[in-house]
Amino acid sequence: MDTKNEVDAQGQAGTETGELARDLGLIDVVLFGVGGIVGAGIYAIIGEAAAFGGNLLWLSFLLAAAVALCTATTYAELVSRHPDAGGSFEYVRQAFGIRVAGFASIFMLFTGVVAAGAIAISFSDYLSRLLDVPTILTTLAVVAAMGAINVVGAAQASWFNAVATIATLAGLAAVVVVAAPDMASVDLFDASGADVLGIGTGAALIFFSFIGFEDLVKMAEETENPRTTMPRGVLISGVIVLVVYLAVAVAAIAALGAESLAESSGPLAEILRSKAGRGWATAIVAVALFATSKTILSNILGSSRLLFDVGRDTDHRFLRRLTVVSDKTNTPIYAVIAITVVAMAFGAIGNLRLVAALSNVLIMLVFLVVNASLIRIRQRDDTEPPFRIPVSVGPVPVTTAVAIVGVLILLALNVRTLVT
Repeated sequence: MDTKNEVDAQGQAGTETGELARDLGLIDVVLFGVGGIVGAGIYAIIGEAAAFGGNLLWLSFLLAAAVALCTATTYAELVSRHPDAGGSFEYVRQAFGIRVAGFASIFMLFTGVVAAGAIAISFSDYLSRLLDVPTILTTLAVVAAMGAINVVGAAQASWFNAVATIATLAGLAAVVVVAAPDMASVDLFDASGADVLGIGTGAALIFFSFIGFEDLVKMAEETENPRTTMPRGVLISGVIVLVVYLAVAVAAIAALGAESLAESSGPLAEILRSKAGRGWATAIVAVALFATSKTILSNILGSSRLLFDVGRDTDHRFLRRLTVVSDKTNTPIYAVIAITVVAMAFGAIGNLRLVAALSNVLIMLVFLVVNASLIRIRQRDDTEPPFRIPVSVGPVPVTTAVAIVGVLILLALNVRTLVT
């Protein structure tokens, strides 16, 4: 399956099962990680989470981050063992075989593709505050544009992601700065209006804002020295996002209060409007456009690499066609186009709130299987990878065990939210 098949010169896009270009260093990986995690989620979900956690919103963020970071350590060791473009698909395949991995890949693809379409709807909602343009057109256009950037190459996608990530972090920094004078006066331990169930439910919603490293590890075949660079990038980006999110959570509670934060349709824009004027509120809307677009970019990128790897590991003729790599850009061009088209279809008909909740449930199921995969791989292979989770009980890393328990709890709370 790993041999190259040269495609004839009659207008074909490139080589089948070819090699992806290794253009990314540690800084690129960290920027992709931060950019993939800090995206549409923080702009949309913080108000809803405040309705459950009250002034203890920061604790909901901390709990979600703890579970996400424990899972990130699992990904860090797995990508160190198997630096493959398939990401979770490859880890599950190594642990449980191609059939289980093939079934799991359906959930993985559904999560990335539908999330890209749903976030495109969010992009259109933000843009409608600035321009009177039909949302269906802008939804389809932004997905197509992010697909086009992915086709051009990983280096170009990295450049756009870096610019968008800087803009997104600048917007969040502005929120923290304007709210800073109010931080000393807010009681962050005021538990009125919140309980354990509410804090946990808030954490389950917020978890959606921490899942970008699932797409990050799929960049392993486009990263220099991936066995060491990628684990460092996963962990560094996770810690950076934790610090940023906690600062924003505290700032949001200090500036608006939990009740007003929960009632606002655009909580971060409302903070800037109330503290710095309408001009700043407009600016944060523009930043949100960057945040949503780069999240779409990351979803298309990650899903196309997964589809590329699935096609590489199958004998199905159509799927094998998706492994064609462009001679000019070294990207899996047909896989990118396929993912982009399907994402556009979901963007045209998707419901943002429902799809986000469903994506959360599906990604949690994927995380459970991935964490179980590391335990299974360790049981069968005792070789020392470049990165190994340091504390273990037998073949079971402690952080992986914590991740499994935490994901199960958050999954139950997420399903409860969907049902009720």
